[in-house]
Amino acid sequence: MRIVEKTDMFSEITRCSDCRIRSYSFCRCLLEGQLKEFSKVSCEKNFKDKQNIFLQQDEATSLYNITEGNVKIYQLLDDGRIQIIGFLYPGDFFGSYKNGKYNYSADSIGDVRTCVFEQKKLDDYLERNVTLAKELLNQTSHELTLAQDRMSVLGKLDAIERLSKFILNISLQRKRIGWQNNPISIPMSRQDIADYLGLTIETVSREISKLKSTNIIKVISSKQIFINDMAKLTNLSS
Repeated sequence: MRIVEKTDMFSEITRCSDCRIRSYSFCRCLLEGQLKEFSKVSCEKNFKDKQNIFLQQDEATSLYNITEGNVKIYQLLDDGRIQIIGFLYPGDFFGSYKNGKYNYSADSIGDVRTCVFEQKKLDDYLERNVTLAKELLNQTSHELTLAQDRMSVLGKLDAIERLSKFILNISLQRKRIGWQNNPISIPMSRQDIADYLGLTIETVSREISKLKSTNIIKVISSKQIFINDMAKLTNLSS
């Protein structure tokens, strides 16, 4: 029994120490010696494509950090429509809540791997680690930034500008976490892109064709795009 406990402990330390996204996740401020205790605060959980992670107004018992894959966060409107707030990437922390209820719903895009933090355990740990609490505050403010970015896109840009900014943002996000940013993977569906940009799916397809015909992008597949002219794409998204 004692051997099993040691093995489990070693496994937990390895999971945090070898995490590929720790250098740009909120826990990057922790020293190696602190990971042993921190690993006890979370567990790993995987989700399949299009699996619901939690629903808006569900009781908020857990918080999540993406270690692999992408997540769509959205709100259900009173008329039954879905308003996509944004898309999250490895290193992003999510699960904000108000009055004990989640502020939005979250679904996986493709296979997703997360670190799951039980709210009470994480709160207790944060009380003893002010530096980590500040890092987490910076991460959770990203959700507000997503909403603000979306309002900015919808309010000021036309269709081709919205799509260009969307493609550019994905490239910049991948660059931020040290991944190849060209070509880029676009795992979300065309319908999700259309809903997020406030366009119809037909308009999204048409604007992609325009970017392709002007040689600004090259469509490698339905899920992958190569940016031929980053400068022109940047100018269009301004």
